[in-house]
Amino acid sequence: MHFLIAWRYFRGKYAFQAIQIIAWVSVFAIAIGTAALITILSVSNGFTSVVKGLYADFYADVRVTPKQGKFFNINDAQYLQLKSIEGVNAISKVVENRALIVKGGNKTVAIVKGVENSYGNINKIRNYLKRGECAIGDLQTPLFIMGIGIEQKLGLMQQMIGDTVQVYAVNRSGKSITQLGQLNTLNAQESGVFSVQQEFDDQYVFTNFKFAQYLFDLQPDQVSAIEFSLKGGNEGKVIAKIQSILGPEFMVRNKYQQNIDLYRIMQVEKWIIFCILALIMLVASFNLVGALTMLVLEKEKDIHVFNAMGATSWDIQKIFLILSAIMSLLGAAIGGALASLFCWLQYKYHFIKLGGGSFVIDYYPIQPMLIDYIAIVSLVIIIALLAGWIPSRKAAAKIYERIV
Repeated sequence: MHFLIAWRYFRGKYAFQAIQIIAWVSVFAIAIGTAALITILSVSNGFTSVVKGLYADFYADVRVTPKQGKFFNINDAQYLQLKSIEGVNAISKVVENRALIVKGGNKTVAIVKGVENSYGNINKIRNYLKRGECAIGDLQTPLFIMGIGIEQKLGLMQQMIGDTVQVYAVNRSGKSITQLGQLNTLNAQESGVFSVQQEFDDQYVFTNFKFAQYLFDLQPDQVSAIEFSLKGGNEGKVIAKIQSILGPEFMVRNKYQQNIDLYRIMQVEKWIIFCILALIMLVASFNLVGALTMLVLEKEKDIHVFNAMGATSWDIQKIFLILSAIMSLLGAAIGGALASLFCWLQYKYHFIKLGGGSFVIDYYPIQPMLIDYIAIVSLVIIIALLAGWIPSRKAAAKIYERIV
């Protein structure tokens, strides 16, 4: 009964036409706010998904590093145990450290990452190769797969592959360096160029594991990490098994744990956006308060009639709270439908493009999520209750004004 009365009030005609206009303005204010929230959060989800995809392709499913120090020893028996764990698809020893790369008068500091041939099954860098081939060579003929940013810093011929560069690295003695001649110096040849995103493109160079060991003056059983790719969804069991083999002195982390700060920041950014837009919607709801207040004044006679028929103050209050909910949820439904249609069109046809042409995609990615819709509907209900509370209390108070 309360709903039917509220619905009749919403659809009815008023003595002052302005009330109806203000009511519909309030509905469309909620609709615009809802559409903006869904669209912006969906775009945020899209960018987050793209970034996560890039990180997922670049980082291993599981990475083992020492809790203290940069390098650790792994013997053949332990390595064989790790390789034979059920659920492990591929495994690679890794030597990773910074080195100075020089070509003519150009130089840059890069992270040289030495890996085994099996690394192609762990890291999907070959999917981002721009030129050349995904070859890392061997100890005698080392090859470099460079990030495109490093290639540019070295001034290499971007239309050609095969330039030789000099690599300088600090040896294990840790003695102070006063000139380049005191560093380990080796030559390597460029075999390919990749481009994932700037963070990786400007830092990483891939080469073979033996060459990296030799460059950084390590023992044959010394590594800086061990990386895995896994089969299926047995990540927890595999991590537990690796930890049991290597012991508590090692950190065994999945992709999320390797980049936990990044993922947290992306989530915080998303909900900061939500809070800012929610505040804007809350301000927009002032129109709703005004419309409901004017409607209470318009329906003062009806309120007294309802009271004479036995309606309590809470009954009157419920009618106007429901009316507030109807207006808010109708606005949310209109905004949600428009935003969903826009998201579908952008997902299907990519008609809104990114400027600059330097990103891995040329359009705004979009990914609507059910949790966003639930959060937005919850927000709209809260706004409806807040906006309708004061006018509904005024409506209920009209009963006592009559009595007095």
